[in-house]
Amino acid sequence: MPIVSGGSNQNYSNISYGSCSSLNHLFPISVDTPSVKGVHYQRARRIYHPDQLCTVDVKREIIINVGGIKYLLPWSTLDEFPLTRLSKLKFCSSYDEIIQLCDDYDEDTHEFFFDRNPNAFGMIVSFLAAGKLMLFRDMCALSFQEELRYWGIEESNLEKCCFRKLFQKLQELAEMHKEEEIQMSKETTCVLVEETQLGQFMNKLRDMVENPQSGLPGKVFACLSILFVATTAISLCVSTMPDLRAEEDRVSKSPFN
Repeated sequence: MPIVSGGSNQNYSNISYGSCSSLNHLFPISVDTPSVKGVHYQRARRIYHPDQLCTVDVKREIIINVGGIKYLLPWSTLDEFPLTRLSKLKFCSSYDEIIQLCDDYDEDTHEFFFDRNPNAFGMIVSFLAAGKLMLFRDMCALSFQEELRYWGIEESNLEKCCFRKLFQKLQELAEMHKEEEIQMSKETTCVLVEETQLGQFMNKLRDMVENPQSGLPGKVFACLSILFVATTAISLCVSTMPDLRAEEDRVSKSPFN
């Protein structure tokens, strides 16, 4: 399934969002031109009533349904953005190819369905019509970035202020991931150190018990073991001597016991 990732390969590591001059090479200075009434409406418009679809020419226009909101876009508008997902629909020759680019397709009404964020797509439609890509104040910048990647829109098309906001969020996310990796690395190191120390202690203990020639602790443990066995054997032997047994019997028969 061909999914266009517009800005995933860009390198922002050398950009300083504190300075506008570092972003100027991404955004060429444009001169505002007077808007012509009805131009943006002709390039893309929202459908509010089903009657608006009665006169649609499917050879010249495409019907898009995103999250229940319908839009009508001329193919000529999409031709200006050939790398976008919508523009690639023009070259699909079968239902299976269409389904690879959208979630569903109605062959009777020639309507393309997308299960995406309708608010984000509204900003993308505005960009296709007016050429300006904005980011809502209350919209998650990282979520909007995912929407741009899905639709195949370059992140560099964002207005400077919006691009700066997105870049700040990306830096915050990168710092957060870096802190999490450092914390996980510290925890892993502590666990490895504890396991290593415990393992070394157990190895030394095993060598001391099983191999008396492993060192001084092994020899001391072997001597103590032999001494304990000898003491136990001597005590058992002494306890079986007749004189001791007679003395024990006499003591046991004493009236004071």
